[in-house]
Amino acid sequence: MSESKTIHLAADLSFLHTDYLWRMPGSWAGYDYYSTSEFYEDIARIAQRGVMDMLFFGDTGGTPEDYGGNHDAPVRYGAKWPRHDMAPMIPLMARAAPGVGFAITMSTTYHHPFYIARFFNALDHVTRGRIAWNAVTSAYKNEAANYGFDDMMDHDERYQRAQEFLKVACKLWDSVEKEALIADRENGIFADPSKVHRIDFRGRYFNVRGPLPALPSPQQRPVIIQAGLSGPGMDLAAAYADMQFSTRRTVASMKQHREALDAKLVSAGRKPRDVGILWSIRIQVAESEADAKEKERRYLAAIRPEAGLVEMSAQYNVDFSKARPGMRLADFVDEVHAQKGNYGSFDELLKTADPAQTVEEFGRRFLVDRILVATGTPKSIADKLEEMHEASGANGGFILGRGYSAMDNIREFVELVVPELQRRGLSKKTYAGPTLRENLY
Repeated sequence: MSESKTIHLAADLSFLHTDYLWRMPGSWAGYDYYSTSEFYEDIARIAQRGVMDMLFFGDTGGTPEDYGGNHDAPVRYGAKWPRHDMAPMIPLMARAAPGVGFAITMSTTYHHPFYIARFFNALDHVTRGRIAWNAVTSAYKNEAANYGFDDMMDHDERYQRAQEFLKVACKLWDSVEKEALIADRENGIFADPSKVHRIDFRGRYFNVRGPLPALPSPQQRPVIIQAGLSGPGMDLAAAYADMQFSTRRTVASMKQHREALDAKLVSAGRKPRDVGILWSIRIQVAESEADAKEKERRYLAAIRPEAGLVEMSAQYNVDFSKARPGMRLADFVDEVHAQKGNYGSFDELLKTADPAQTVEEFGRRFLVDRILVATGTPKSIADKLEEMHEASGANGGFILGRGYSAMDNIREFVELVVPELQRRGLSKKTYAGPTLRENLY
């Protein structure tokens, strides 16, 4: 999909008020409260000024209770809580910024493919072809409980279900041909029945008759994003994804991930450039290195000492409060397995961090070091982005991880870094077309 070698730009707005950002001076200044639609519309307008491709909303349907076995810490400190459904924001943001694309997260574990196919068809119509689906398999115990499950579905079964889920959804999106609509007012013929097809799918998890009772949307199907790092997750991405998110932490691991995905794509009969990767990165930009360091200091000062362990518990589905004093990061592997945590992304930590450091030591740096980081002046940040982009195959781009005060971080990136990238010809100055798929090509 990503035939262009320019850097695609996106921003992660997931839980924008959390990660202790609400404590930062300037966060949500001038808005009634944190989930006001005007705030998100203004962010969309800023992204449009930077000719950014996409704004992304991650999601899960649970209240974290991993740290300490209850929800006290997440609620008290605002760590991945609350979690509002952001889908209603998208039509408002799409109208405010007619070039930006929008990605939202929906689970293949707890939803049904007919609902998802119809839902994204509608959003693609409303946004005029600028919607993406972050297709996830849900790996959080409390989310499972909210959907009525006493036990969380096993990892491999979640991905088997996801494979069938994506297959059904794609069949539904293709069940009405683009030429089906006739709208012949004179003869009273609205559509051609021969171009509308039942899918009559019967599988292990789903039985779906079809067709989708909707006209084809501008993109026919949404841009599909997949972020799984495990073997089954990579298989799912190779089969269906247009883009992938990745949280690799070094250039070496970026290269390894790109090579692994390329091999999976070839095995699935696709080309490596069919799927671009948006690397998650935290950026802190200022006019001088000294100012950037001061912003970094203020951010670190706003983070509570236990914040990293609370966040790690939610992300990896493991209670890090159970770590014994002085326990090494590498020694916590058995606990991750025992609690059926998200081992794929935890394994990435072990490969890119010092496994001999203690859990407490790593927790202190987790919020600021868990993804790629670029701090400094616009030129130094552009240098680093260019280096990483080329080193990883120039096939995709970067998605801004949650950084500092809500609004200022993305505004400063657009006003300071994007012009430098555009000057070097690394990012586009105008949108390639009206749809997200065209802009990511």
